Amino acid sequence: MRIYVGVSGGVDSSVALYLLKKEGYDVVAAFFRLEKEESLSRCCNISNAQIIVRKLNVPFVEIDVSYEFSELVKNYFFESLSKGFTPNPCTVCNEKIKFGIGFEKVKNMFGDGLFATGHYARTEDMHLLKGVDPIKDQSYMLWRLKKDDLKHILFPLGTYQKSEVKEIAKSLDLPESRESEDLCFIKGNIKDTIKEFLKEKEGDIIDKDGHILGKHKGVQFYTIGQRSGLGVSYKEPLYVIDTDPIKNVVVLGTYEDCLFKGAELTEVNILEEISDEKIYTAKVRYQAKPAECLVRKTDNSVIIEFVELQFAVTKGQSLVVYDGDMVVLGGVIKKALK
Repeated sequence: MRIYVGVSGGVDSSVALYLLKKEGYDVVAAFFRLEKEESLSRCCNISNAQIIVRKLNVPFVEIDVSYEFSELVKNYFFESLSKGFTPNPCTVCNEKIKFGIGFEKVKNMFGDGLFATGHYARTEDMHLLKGVDPIKDQSYMLWRLKKDDLKHILFPLGTYQKSEVKEIAKSLDLPESRESEDLCFIKGNIKDTIKEFLKEKEGDIIDKDGHILGKHKGVQFYTIGQRSGLGVSYKEPLYVIDTDPIKNVVVLGTYEDCLFKGAELTEVNILEEISDEKIYTAKVRYQAKPAECLVRKTDNSVIIEFVELQFAVTKGQSLVVYDGDMVVLGGVIKKALK
């Protein structure tokens, strides 16, 4: 059976490639070029990838997806910022580029096959599951994958701890590489990069009662829960509790004002049957602790109700719901609910 392995030049995808070859599969390493110039990407290293495939003696193909990456991922990021959202572009890249256009392009070149990556996640009987390493689990970043996609996907590292993967890489004398980074297309200071795409627009920083506390240079520079860099003096610590690009205001409040009961989701992808009676867990950001919740599905939206108040439920971030280790659904937070 032929398996195309998405490689970045990093340790995880390299070890995934090695494990599949060791099991006897007909593997082809596919490097997806996200940027025309390699120096512009912080997560991919084609030189390392070429060293690794020569060491493992497997076929290698480079697939240029830089145009699609710019159109579908970068534009999504900056458009979301302009709407007052704090987006997760990696989830879009996984769905549309790596597991989507990239996989289709390599199949068009070499024929049908399965697709594997170095993500720490698992698939089982058409279900998407967490990786066994709770620290490295990346199922959160994969929520946009459709149910039907799962039959074509393998995650060789899903049953491994990161420490085990590092030991395998060391035993193979694989070249060292940095960890893949979120916002891989941001170079240097994120605010400087945002300024290149979105013009500064001065507006008011206000409290929840509408009193002006200061000025900002653009709502795109603020995110829910932000405490530092506000440029406002007050008798107690303040946090960003909302941004409104239409009114061009940033709203501040206390820690208690930044606690939310739930969230309304958009761009929802449902992978499993939902029960109104069941207690699930949900993550409101990648590094967040899973929190117990109920799921309410209506004709027009999905509402998540948390058992306990959650800090900084942020517009634009992904919210992923789990039943144990199984991904039930994911979506983009459209609105935090008090």
